[in-house]
Amino acid sequence: MIKVLVVDDHDLVRMGITRMLADIDGLQVIGQADSGEEALKKVREIKPDVVLMDLQMPVMSGIDAIRELTSRRPEACVVALTTFGGLDYILPALRAGAAGYLLKDVGAEGLVEGIAQALAGEMPLSPSVRRALVGSVAAEGIPSSDGGLTPREVEVVRWLAHGLGNGAIAARMFVSEGSVKQYLS
Repeated sequence: MIKVLVVDDHDLVRMGITRMLADIDGLQVIGQADSGEEALKKVREIKPDVVLMDLQMPVMSGIDAIRELTSRRPEACVVALTTFGGLDYILPALRAGAAGYLLKDVGAEGLVEGIAQALAGEMPLSPSVRRALVGSVAAEGIPSSDGGLTPREVEVVRWLAHGLGNGAIAARMFVSEGSVKQYLS
């Protein structure tokens, strides 16, 4: 049974996601939180397998909560689940340690698949998010090592552009998942 924590500041959205996941075999929503701060507290208390994290919330944003959570627990599996598909949200969330980035229009099947991918070490990305990331890399190019990135950092970015998660990148590069997160930051 995969234990899920749903974090969103809108009651209706949080309850809707919870109700939607209640009908899925093998998944159980074991908690809800309405802020990043409450999410950190709940993670310590209930130890979910996956945290579905909204990004725009009062008190502590989802991005700050992801950063705090993954710095405390590098193995944490946090999937950003939001309505914001711009690079100004995507990149900070991934840099903070998000295991995936899904838009709320993903639907039940896409959300369940995204949860499974994140737990498998892949990086679930909504199609428009993947296009934005790849478009950004294609437009700007990947800087050479003399542009500020080391060869290993460039390698991590290339794997990320292919949609791999931190765990899968770590396995391919023969480094720890923490090292991958460090390269990303």
